[in-house]
Amino acid sequence: MSQLCPCGSGQEYSLCCQPYLRADQLAPTPSQLMRSRYSAYVMQDADYLVATWYPQTRSPALTTDLLGSFGNTHWLGLTVYEAAAGENENEGYVSFVARFEEQGKESAIIERSRFLKENGRWYYVDGTRPQFGRNAPCPCGSGKKYKKCCG
Repeated sequence: MSQLCPCGSGQEYSLCCQPYLRADQLAPTPSQLMRSRYSAYVMQDADYLVATWYPQTRSPALTTDLLGSFGNTHWLGLTVYEAAAGENENEGYVSFVARFEEQGKESAIIERSRFLKENGRWYYVDGTRPQFGRNAPCPCGSGKKYKKCCG
């Protein structure tokens, strides 16, 4: 029986993010790397998350921190709402909302992630939280105002 990819693409996992998590292929774009990293969080694959984190910004405690977070977090869905080029072909940005539940409380990570490409491979570098007006539509796609949803 086929399984849909956790990244929300609507594709089968085996045809979407699984080849990246298995290291059979490299994610070809920042957007696909973002989606595969979300899938790695859902699948609790700390090795993939560490391997795709830019080495110069990777914390020495990253693996331990990731493993410690897995048991408390249930991922609910990913919405990628923007992908943008950076200053050159080796930089890209992906804006997303990742919804999750921890200890019975729903929350969301809203981030504009920065990615760099080195030696033909994309890496997650860092992210910032975009600013939205309270009455702006929520970027998660719910149709609600930001203040009544993820804000």
